[in-house]
Amino acid sequence: MRVVLAVSTLGGVLLLGLAAAAPHLAQASPVLVVSTLAACVAVAALAAQPWLTRRKVGAHIRVGGVVAVLVAVHVIALLVESPDDALYAMSIDGPTRARMALIATVLLVVVTLLGLLRRRLRWSAATWRFVHGSLAGLVVVLGVGHAVLIQGALDGWGTVVLLALGGLGAVGVVVRLTKVLRAGDEAKPELDPSNG
Repeated sequence: MRVVLAVSTLGGVLLLGLAAAAPHLAQASPVLVVSTLAACVAVAALAAQPWLTRRKVGAHIRVGGVVAVLVAVHVIALLVESPDDALYAMSIDGPTRARMALIATVLLVVVTLLGLLRRRLRWSAATWRFVHGSLAGLVVVLGVGHAVLIQGALDGWGTVVLLALGGLGAVGVVVRLTKVLRAGDEAKPELDPSNG
């Protein structure tokens, strides 16, 4: 767990450093800089999220809240910077990278609502974990894919760091979902062929 947190933290610091030093942001407005830096931290936090579900549920919930806030800051800052461009990018007619971001953002809202409404849904624990985890996995993949396809502050080494963080998050999702599915199988009573 400590290694995962260290890697995601290091990845976040590297992304921040690469973005801050990028020529792309040298002449950018403060709003665009804030948007980019918020996205960098959000990606690093997303990479750690799946790994926090087993033993550090409280941390998982807090980090999830931070991710939601950072994504909101990222999107709102883009709307402030250029409302027309941002609205077009968030439409179905926008470029692929923007559609990926739109779907990831919608899924993040769904995942957050699932977290908030967990007890009211009255789903089995395994069902809730599988749905929540699967959608969260899509958020990681689409969010990182969006960041990789954007041509700007994180080109070059930034892409390498983004892919590493995306891989870390995706592996965490697969590991967690595998455990959920195994636990679900173990909970099912075995059928007795003689009764059948």
